[in-house]
Amino acid sequence: MGENSYPHETIAWAKQRLDELDGIISDVEKTSKGLSGSVRAEAEAALARLEASRASLRKSYDALRAEAEDLKRTAEDLQEALDAEWVEVETSFQSFLGALADQADTVRSIVAARAEAQRQAWDNSLKGLQDQAAETVDKARGELDAAIKHLSDEADKFQARIGEVKDAGDASWEAVKSGLAEAKAVHDRTINKIRGAFAKLF
Repeated sequence: MGENSYPHETIAWAKQRLDELDGIISDVEKTSKGLSGSVRAEAEAALARLEASRASLRKSYDALRAEAEDLKRTAEDLQEALDAEWVEVETSFQSFLGALADQADTVRSIVAARAEAQRQAWDNSLKGLQDQAAETVDKARGELDAAIKHLSDEADKFQARIGEVKDAGDASWEAVKSGLAEAKAVHDRTINKIRGAFAKLF
């Protein structure tokens, strides 16, 4: 994962969680309205915890975005300094070529060698990024496929036990819930890896 893509991925992950939490809170609020007595009190307590979690996540998300923005500004400042120094490199190189004005073959040879070195560097960089992106996407796809298979297996077990005694049903339900949570975690990691792989290409 590139240093620049990691903060972006984390911000995207946090935003996704906040959006998901907004949906959960909305559903809990709607459902709570139809409840009464101790059940409603428990629902309201859960809602309060959810809202506190949302506030905490929002604070972390906002801090991360501000930090990423500072990092971006620092990177932009460094880029400007590098660009300014590169102007000096180009000026010096052109001065050197100017000093060889009466040696056209030498100048042609130097310019051709520089162009070849640039092309080779770009080719190497692009190939490295393509290989890394392909490897990351393939690995992430494999992890997601394995998680979906596991979830499917757990759902099949759950379906087979529906008619059994309540305890067995509860155990199966717990296995399915666990499988769903695992599949969601793998899905999230997969999406982040794929985003990271493609972020490196652009």
